[in-house]
Amino acid sequence: MRIGLGPIELGGVSRVQLQSLAEAAVAASFDSVWVAEDRANGVGGGLAAAAMVAEWIPIRVGAAVDLAGHHPLYLAEDIAVADLTTRGRIEVLVRGGTEEQMRLLVEALSGAHLRFEGETLRVPAGLEANQPAPRRLALNPRPAQPVVPLWIEEARIAEEIGAGVAARWHPGTTAPSASGRWPGMLLCPSDVDGDALVEAAGGESAYFLIAATTAGEAIEAGRRLVGPLRMPEFPEWIRRQ
Repeated sequence: MRIGLGPIELGGVSRVQLQSLAEAAVAASFDSVWVAEDRANGVGGGLAAAAMVAEWIPIRVGAAVDLAGHHPLYLAEDIAVADLTTRGRIEVLVRGGTEEQMRLLVEALSGAHLRFEGETLRVPAGLEANQPAPRRLALNPRPAQPVVPLWIEEARIAEEIGAGVAARWHPGTTAPSASGRWPGMLLCPSDVDGDALVEAAGGESAYFLIAATTAGEAIEAGRRLVGPLRMPEFPEWIRRQ
């Protein structure tokens, strides 16, 4: 069972607030801190912000990024640089984009030399102006991790490309099944109840991201949730000590 703080919306937080939230997450024993960009409203830089957070804290960092309208190779390069910058601590939730874009992104992050022939994307592009050019290309630099933890919101595609599945929590929901090597992810409100999350996991592995807007909210959520999620069989009076 894993529990992270966030994703913290970059459009509504200052640098000082972001650092305060990140440090509170460490104090509250969260496994990770996540940030979220919103390119539709002009807020990008999710991976750069996650890399900055990693300089402040010793735990893993995540970024919710928007793929729609961006070339998958550019996003793969940004993920690789962020992973190297964080010394192999980056995790990514990719939102939007087509199945073709997702497949190319995953192939590029593998670090292998690739040749991709899709309906709208082709790598190498094979443009006459670029000739002569190699028949296969590889991402440079490669990520630090052998496999970067990656989640998407489409279960069918996730299972086919080996990504994890992410979904939003609501009362009575069940965490998505594990896909590839990654547990299902649930994005949860700050006031979610620990027992409800244990029930949502259903005895399987799961990854819960808990929203928070202040350091105090993060500390309170950690005290309320981390113990029950990691030690669900322990008596309540022990977890409160």
